[in-house]
Amino acid sequence: MGSLERKLARKQNKEMEKRLTKKLNMFSSLPDNCLVCNKDFDKKSKEHATSWFVNVFGDEVQLYCPSCWEE
Repeated sequence: MGSLERKLARKQNKEMEKRLTKKLNMFSSLPDNCLVCNKDFDKKSKEHATSWFVNVFGDEVQLYCPSCWEE
């Protein structure tokens, strides 16, 4: 692997790490309730974590409870 290829690989790795960090930071901005019905979301509940739906549009994080998602 030449130096140009290593440099390109490092640059791609750095960009990938930046995108991953940004997405992980979005979890800290997760809303506390459903966007539609305002039902409370328990961040410590495994059931809520596996059944609620999250949409990300740019920098906006939207959270939906299962019943609102079905509608």
